[in-house]
Amino acid sequence: MNSTKNSFKAFLIIAALLVFSGNCILYSQENIKELDVDGLKVYIKNTGKNVMSARLFIRGGTANYTLEKQGIEWLAYAIAVNGGTTSMPKSDFLAAAEKMGTEFGSDATLDYGEMNMLCLKESWDRSWSLFADAILNPAFTPDEFANKKEQYISYAKQNESDPDYRLEQLTLTTTFKGKNYEKNPNGTVESFTGMTLDDIKTFYKENICKSRAFLVVAGNVDESDIIAKVKSTLASLPAGTPVKEESNTKIELPGQDIVDRNISTNYLCGIMSGISWDSPDAVAMMVAMNIMYDKYFVELRTKRGLSYAPAAYMNGLAISNPYSIFYISTDHPKDAIQVMVDVLNDVRKNGFTSEELIDSKNSYLTTHFMRLETAATQTQHIGIWNLRGNINAFDNFENLVDAVSIQDINRVFTSNTGSIKWTYLGDPTKVTPEDFKQIEKIGF
Repeated sequence: MNSTKNSFKAFLIIAALLVFSGNCILYSQENIKELDVDGLKVYIKNTGKNVMSARLFIRGGTANYTLEKQGIEWLAYAIAVNGGTTSMPKSDFLAAAEKMGTEFGSDATLDYGEMNMLCLKESWDRSWSLFADAILNPAFTPDEFANKKEQYISYAKQNESDPDYRLEQLTLTTTFKGKNYEKNPNGTVESFTGMTLDDIKTFYKENICKSRAFLVVAGNVDESDIIAKVKSTLASLPAGTPVKEESNTKIELPGQDIVDRNISTNYLCGIMSGISWDSPDAVAMMVAMNIMYDKYFVELRTKRGLSYAPAAYMNGLAISNPYSIFYISTDHPKDAIQVMVDVLNDVRKNGFTSEELIDSKNSYLTTHFMRLETAATQTQHIGIWNLRGNINAFDNFENLVDAVSIQDINRVFTSNTGSIKWTYLGDPTKVTPEDFKQIEKIGF
């Protein structure tokens, strides 16, 4: 759960005003712009700093592969950006990057994958050439595939032994059975074992296309330079086909899954459907869940000592099917569940307080701005907010948070908390199905 807990509080995006300039359509406000360069969307943010970050996002995530191929995006992009190109062997590629201090990376999540590059301004031209070459002409050699495949099988084995990771995957696979979120972006031992190099090549060819990809660049950027670079490289990507969208899955039926595992403590979480990220109430719900995080810390850890690190959060990376999580690791699961639901019921009945809202806004915005200190985090969150379909939230985020009222958070929280789907990992003798409480219905 740690990765989603950390990601929940990180926010950034660009804002837009439509104007026309040459061959590019621009959405601009101050030094943040959206370009359409020969059919590829490009977002640029001029930070004025000499650290440059470029990140190519690919829409779809788990929608882009079958359950049997889960993890293929993570593996394919890792090989592409660090496995050499058709014109430059891996050793030469990595040596050139190391000499400049340039870093290449990749990631895969529920709703998107991405390949990224970080460099100094003085090495921007050469670093961009390497980055574009890796995206357009990955070598995908048999040796590199075999080595990376074994490495990722090892990662999958390690992940399976981590209780937090296992709990997260159990929660998603049971809650979204038969849906895209049942698939694990980080793959499994079984899925990686059955994967072939041809699978990787086919997946990459089908998904690296203009209809699914967009580029984000932040740093001491020059608009004409970015346009020229994209025109001569990434603009040659095929048009491709858009991602096939899946209908939103609502968690309407309460329930629980109890999984026996011989571990020193017990892990459990409750999952609820969340609010759509493009909703005008999304920011209010973020603030409300931030307060819930603090309330759980006080009630479950400080007052009762039931857990070291309880949590409540919206998963900021769950975009097509937003959801909220209520989490705890504890030796006293019955007591913990009761307190967790009691706190939920109390807020739904009596609401948050004005003092809680003021404190939460201050801490929330402090965390928000601290997370925007690097070019890399800015390109990441620009892309995430773009995927959320709420592009205006970037420049306006501070104002949006400041505008949230006590009436807003109480209304939004009450209307967006409902049936809880519980998942429990640990000693099955310490709980019964009846221990997994549900919130009280308002008005009954």
